[in-house]
Amino acid sequence: MCFNKIKSIACLALVCLFTAQYSLFGTTTPPKKWIHGLIKVKSAEVDSLVMAEGVVITGKIGLIRTVMLDAEMVHRITKINGVIAAEISNCGFSLKPNNDKERQLTKVDWVQNGTQHSLPKSYNGKGVIVGIVDVGFQLNHPTFYSANNLQYRVTRYWEQNNFNGTPPNGYFYGTEYTDTSIIKTLNDMDGTHGTHVAGIAAGSGFGTPGLQYKGVAPESEIVLVTIKYSNDTLGGSALGDYIVANPTIIDAYKYIFDYAQSVGKPAVINLSWGMHTGPHDGTSLFDQATELLVGKGKILVGANGNEGDNPMHWYHKFNSDTVGTIMIENSRQFRQTESVYSDFWGSKNSSFSIKIKIIDTLLNQVVETPYIHSKSDTSYTFNYSADTSNFKMVFKCQKSNSENQKPNITVSVESSKQIKYAILAYLTSDSSEVHGWNSGASRAWTSGSFRNKIDRWDLSQILIPGNSDYTAGENGGTSKAVISVGALAARSSYLNIKGKWVNDSAYVIPPLAAPFSSKGPTVDGRIKPDISAPGYDVPSSINNKQLASWMLDRCLLTTVFQNDTQYWVAFNGTSMAAPHVTGIVALMLQVDPDLDAATVADYLKSTADADQSTGQVPNNKYGYGRVNAYSAVIRTLMNSDINVPLIGVQDLYPNPASDKVTLPLDAPQIQNFLMINETGQTVMNQREFEQYFVNGTLYLNHLPTGLYIISIKTDDGYKTYKLAIQ
Repeated sequence: MCFNKIKSIACLALVCLFTAQYSLFGTTTPPKKWIHGLIKVKSAEVDSLVMAEGVVITGKIGLIRTVMLDAEMVHRITKINGVIAAEISNCGFSLKPNNDKERQLTKVDWVQNGTQHSLPKSYNGKGVIVGIVDVGFQLNHPTFYSANNLQYRVTRYWEQNNFNGTPPNGYFYGTEYTDTSIIKTLNDMDGTHGTHVAGIAAGSGFGTPGLQYKGVAPESEIVLVTIKYSNDTLGGSALGDYIVANPTIIDAYKYIFDYAQSVGKPAVINLSWGMHTGPHDGTSLFDQATELLVGKGKILVGANGNEGDNPMHWYHKFNSDTVGTIMIENSRQFRQTESVYSDFWGSKNSSFSIKIKIIDTLLNQVVETPYIHSKSDTSYTFNYSADTSNFKMVFKCQKSNSENQKPNITVSVESSKQIKYAILAYLTSDSSEVHGWNSGASRAWTSGSFRNKIDRWDLSQILIPGNSDYTAGENGGTSKAVISVGALAARSSYLNIKGKWVNDSAYVIPPLAAPFSSKGPTVDGRIKPDISAPGYDVPSSINNKQLASWMLDRCLLTTVFQNDTQYWVAFNGTSMAAPHVTGIVALMLQVDPDLDAATVADYLKSTADADQSTGQVPNNKYGYGRVNAYSAVIRTLMNSDINVPLIGVQDLYPNPASDKVTLPLDAPQIQNFLMINETGQTVMNQREFEQYFVNGTLYLNHLPTGLYIISIKTDDGYKTYKLAIQ
């Protein structure tokens, strides 16, 4: 028996080389890189089928077999006719998928195995484009190949910050790649975030035992865009994102949608990105552009943000008073210097003023700027020195934003000695409501907050601290057209590759929302997030060329692909929650490619799970609840005008029905019956069917008006019908 060349090895610790023939229960050469396992067969006759697939049987105990098999065979072993169970040893991992908790909580597993759950077929995103706009893509990662390694699935890649090639038609920056043989040789060396996000939404899981880390839409087509968020002066940062990244993200959206339209496919795009410069009310030009971009088969999904346990938002309703707050960079204690970048917005047709004070550890005032007013479109810069320390304050004022008529002041403050000085902001107004957001350092990716006491400074009697409300991010959270996603926990513990049990249950308990998940509302009063999905300890692919040492503690599996070690790591964030929903939208678009953004949002919200843990929904922590892929797909099927691939709709008579319907089958032919309503709830099972089915007629007068799916199992397999009751 010849074995195919190994494309991936599940665990290097289990590699063993054999040179001799091995013959215990069949003469064959065991794979050079092999895994031990236990399987159970239906009968002894199945042994020949098992060995024909290259599996070596090393022992027989009743109908249980000890076996050796190569890593590529792991995900196919249970597909052998007559193999009824398998437990495959692999560094402590069984054949059971390690992302089962995420897939089970969202019921993605029901959709991916649709025929087993009364769906007309299994849905895996085939025929749908999943776009990921991010950074840090390892383009040759095995998860970007098909599950059988026969197809590379990334068909377009726009590297916006690479100026060495030809940009896409109509654009004048970056390099577009359309040749898959070239795409899969590339690597975006800007971290690993994009690879992880893409793996959750659309990874095939190829290379992992049993495809244990496959994504939500593993058969979708993938288009990737690396964001250009830097120029000669600004790198990735709060200020850099606002000035540079926003327009290039919009370009990326249009690029992906235009390509999808050119090949006649629907597309859903994920943005796991966030910033807090902007009005947070849906009126920014970025948010307006997203409303113009979405349409039939054009859906946008975004991460709501990770500021849910950070008091980075500040609010006060003024009545000719003056109030203050301390502005800090949250990681200030690890730096000699400190800088903060905060964005303040007043209410419509109003004005307000702000000044900055620097105080020392004895609460003495060291520096004070004059009040800067929002009444003119002006910028101000102040430089001060005191006791060998330097301070810089930059104010940028806008009298009235053209899109919402609100005044706006951004303030950036730099201090050369954080251990000795604190940065205070004082604001005043006659009648304005003022919202502010502190993003931390202006030229680095950090976070900031508003406090009334820190370290040696306790001003809790006179200053107003911040809060974590209104913390939905400007990129992925505040648009009316973007489905924004909050994070909850499907797991809070796992075994890493070092054999250490990582347990985060003291911080979050499944299926509760992750404390860091940003909360709404938007400033104009809309509920955010729209929906919640797993975003805690989510395992997925990462860029192996950007592996940091701390990631090994969060690594659940290493594999080998093309002689290169691959890492599968658990990350936290709404960045991980959003691609779950992106993948689910791809499943919905596979059912109905003409769904528009408003309809998709409605289906997701109306079918979300809510219970005691979520509280009454909608709310600004969970949105409309936990996403339910199965119910969302059911709702899509129910409301779609497409009868195919639903089988035999014409065989139901009458349809629509009122009090009864005739089925084209006799009772003895029906082995199992299931009737499901629009929310995925079972309204009639086999036992109840036998009660209401008489002489070929199914009586329905006990059921409410609506759309239903009927699934019938016979000797010929499953038949699925769509029935309307009027």
